[in-house]
Amino acid sequence: MSAEPAVAGAAPTRNPFASPGFARWWLGSLVAGTGIGIQSVTVPLFVRDRVEPDARALAIAGALVATTLPAALLSLVGGAVADRVERRRILVRTYGVAAAVSALYVALCLLDVRSIWPVFPLAAAVGSAAAFTNPARASLLPQLVTRAQLQNGVILGTMGFMAALQFVGPSVAGLTVDASGLTSAFALEVALIGAGAAVFAGLRTGPAAPTGRGVLSDLRDGLRYAARHPALRALLLLALVPGVFSIGPFAVTIALVVPDVLRASDKWVGLLWGCFGAGVFAGSLLLTWRPLARRGLSVCISNTVGGVTLVAYGLSESLPLSSALLFVWGLGASIFMNYVVSLLQEHTEPAMMGRVMSMYSLAFFLSMPVGYAQAGLVTRVFDPATTLVASGVAAIAIGFATLAFARTLRRLD
Repeated sequence: MSAEPAVAGAAPTRNPFASPGFARWWLGSLVAGTGIGIQSVTVPLFVRDRVEPDARALAIAGALVATTLPAALLSLVGGAVADRVERRRILVRTYGVAAAVSALYVALCLLDVRSIWPVFPLAAAVGSAAAFTNPARASLLPQLVTRAQLQNGVILGTMGFMAALQFVGPSVAGLTVDASGLTSAFALEVALIGAGAAVFAGLRTGPAAPTGRGVLSDLRDGLRYAARHPALRALLLLALVPGVFSIGPFAVTIALVVPDVLRASDKWVGLLWGCFGAGVFAGSLLLTWRPLARRGLSVCISNTVGGVTLVAYGLSESLPLSSALLFVWGLGASIFMNYVVSLLQEHTEPAMMGRVMSMYSLAFFLSMPVGYAQAGLVTRVFDPATTLVASGVAAIAIGFATLAFARTLRRLD
């Protein structure tokens, strides 16, 4: 379905808020993203404070792997379901599961449970829900806007969701933990994720068109479709890089870098995440005002610049400098996040949208546990700075290789 008929008599506009339903979708993404963003701070802190110092990196990495690995394993199924089931229903139910799991974290804090083993099944439940949430949320957008509005819809959607996920949520979490403890932060997380589910429940979209085939057949069709299109294939492969060499190492090490290297309080675990998210927000806003002409080339360059910034952050021992570097990193990341998604959606047939977006989720979530695992192991043997610098150098090398050899991707406008 498309929003085209709703605006057929109006002059073309690139403003997605002119289409009914987009504002509610955007608000739901913002509210739910804030709740999920809180968890990126609360779970590592919960784990860190319950293990011996020399086991912290691996324990945090293990909890993060438990969150992302189920999402990777189930994401293709989630995409096939998104092409078969009304996407609004998927969002309401999966965010409901995430809110229920967060309520169990509140109970663990209230009971002062010192063991960390409950974190792993709870994290796996959240990750399993995310495998269905992400392709449904992303593939719902083209139903709500016109083609002329799609790129700005993607950018504004990313700006809202990523600002909430990486800026508002972590910053609120850090400040809440510092002021009133983990229990309050987890309780706020429950309320926000539940509110996000309620907002999505108010969307009205048509049912998915039946394919007349089984889920496995739909999955095979989706994989063949992506394999036949070089541009889609290149974008999906490039989506593996940030999780392994950027987000993964950063997420594992930040709870260690803040107290051990930057000599700052725990609120800065959230605020530094917030600096990155603020960069994503600012960059996304700039892209709506002045879009870049060669989007494929911009995606390639953003990976290289991101690697350079990560190396500088890994070498920094100054809190102000680290904050500034993370903001710059977010600016570059906004180009990658927005343009990869918009290029995928513009080059994908509507009937395949859920499956292609689930492949993007698969690439993202499959790369994250690899990034967490390698960061945990390297940090255990060496230190957080070595982990960050080595990962940044690898990202730079891949960026240069992409610029040299990925001709199809570079030519995308």
